[in-house]
Amino acid sequence: MYRWDFCRSVMSAQLLVALGEERGVSRQQLLHNSGISEEQLYNPETVVEAQSELTIVRNLIRALPNNPELALHAGQRYQLSTYGIWGFAIASSPNARQAIELARNFQELTFVFAPFNISMDREKTTIAFDDEGIPQDVQRFCLERDMAAAAVILGELLGQPDAVEQIRFRHGPPPYLEEYRRAFPGKLHFNAGSNLFEISNTVLDVPRVMGNASTANLLAKQCGELLSTRNARRGLSGKVRDLLLQQRSLQMDMEAVASALHMTSRTLRRKLDAEGSSFRQLSDEIRQTLAEELLRGTPLSIEQIAERLSYADGSSFSQAFKRMTDETPGSFRRRHQTR
Repeated sequence: MYRWDFCRSVMSAQLLVALGEERGVSRQQLLHNSGISEEQLYNPETVVEAQSELTIVRNLIRALPNNPELALHAGQRYQLSTYGIWGFAIASSPNARQAIELARNFQELTFVFAPFNISMDREKTTIAFDDEGIPQDVQRFCLERDMAAAAVILGELLGQPDAVEQIRFRHGPPPYLEEYRRAFPGKLHFNAGSNLFEISNTVLDVPRVMGNASTANLLAKQCGELLSTRNARRGLSGKVRDLLLQQRSLQMDMEAVASALHMTSRTLRRKLDAEGSSFRQLSDEIRQTLAEELLRGTPLSIEQIAERLSYADGSSFSQAFKRMTDETPGSFRRRHQTR
């Protein structure tokens, strides 16, 4: 699996679709074969596969073949607020260096296809973007978009759009060079060995007026929790989890879930096994998550919760909950009510 092949927020897909619509491309055309419905596109809680976003990129390029600078325009739309909790954590960092390090550590909460690494010497810090794992037909678009977006973020962090002194690209100078100069105010170099930014260490270590170390640490912790949740949604196991969570009463059995995923229960069982999972395991995980949510956040009785989660009775629910968590529902509820 490539470093960019992770689940991501639908916000990037929204921006790409909006960019295409402004240029006369229909929403249906942009979403074609992406697996993203219009309803999902405008639901901020939607998480999509990287391949779904790449499909939208391909549709955009195909629909607007005479707009080679499109990726730069797309990248300039990505601001810190676009990235949700990741953006807030970066904005709260005490200085730009800590912000960049946090950004690197939680890249899987972004929309990146050209992931970056950081290196440093006495005078400068280098941010290098790796585009070698991107499919050839969308490689240039993704690199340009990601680097243009990174330039916007660095400009926001450092308070000056030209804070990146040197910008290097592996490819040659494009015919739309003026668009490059607008997107990257620093000194441009083409046919270089790597795609990278060079920034003076002096500007990275300046304290930020809006920075707050305590807030940044709290938000970094939340980034870690969100990343764990996103990772649980990968592959077929993630699709099964989503289906079970959508109907919440957990009345869907394996046959019903397999049917919803357009496969036989035998195929579903085999594919889950290949991922090191099983329908029973996923069902138990969702039941535990929902049970904890209901015990912690509602006044429902044990019997009522058991009914909502499709257990035969309160006793069956209590036994299952203890098997999963090593404590009774009552003990769990009391422990959380005293916090």
